[in-house]
Amino acid sequence: MPLRAANSPSDASNNRTDHLPLPRSELIVGAFRGHAGARRPAWKVPLDAAGRLALHHGEQWAAETISRDSSADDHVVAAAKRSIDALNEVRVNLISEIDSWVERVVRASSDAPLHTETVGSVIDRLAIAWIRWRRFSDLSQHERSAIHSSLALRQLTELAGAYDVLVLDIHHGRRRVPRWRALKSYRGRR
Repeated sequence: MPLRAANSPSDASNNRTDHLPLPRSELIVGAFRGHAGARRPAWKVPLDAAGRLALHHGEQWAAETISRDSSADDHVVAAAKRSIDALNEVRVNLISEIDSWVERVVRASSDAPLHTETVGSVIDRLAIAWIRWRRFSDLSQHERSAIHSSLALRQLTELAGAYDVLVLDIHHGRRRVPRWRALKSYRGRR
């Protein structure tokens, strides 16, 4: 249940999903929270990368906040923008790490319809949604609207549910994921 996943550590012993090739959203969100939980050793790569994506997006959120600060010195904003570029390079590499693992582990039917995103891209979007929800939830009452927090939680829950459907569709041969690689290179930055 994605809503439970957003609010509590995962408990894989209650989920009969060990037969699935990919970890369910509860374990992904648990990895965002730093919970290793009871998990299959085969899922180490995507869950470790998911945890690092969440840390990364927390850092990127902070850098973007600095870059939008209208009172910040130009040098501070420029340094934040360079930091964002470096963080995007890490992000692309983490997504690629997950996608490479999926290519090695998941055997999808070539006849199945193609999903629009790679698994790494979906996990990346889950990490962004989780960070957004945590940030809105952590703001003091006068700094936020309860609407933002509940909307962010709803978006996280819906995306987690869509991810779980994708996992089941891949498992049952109803969907396959693209084998894409990032085309933008961050090497050679100035």
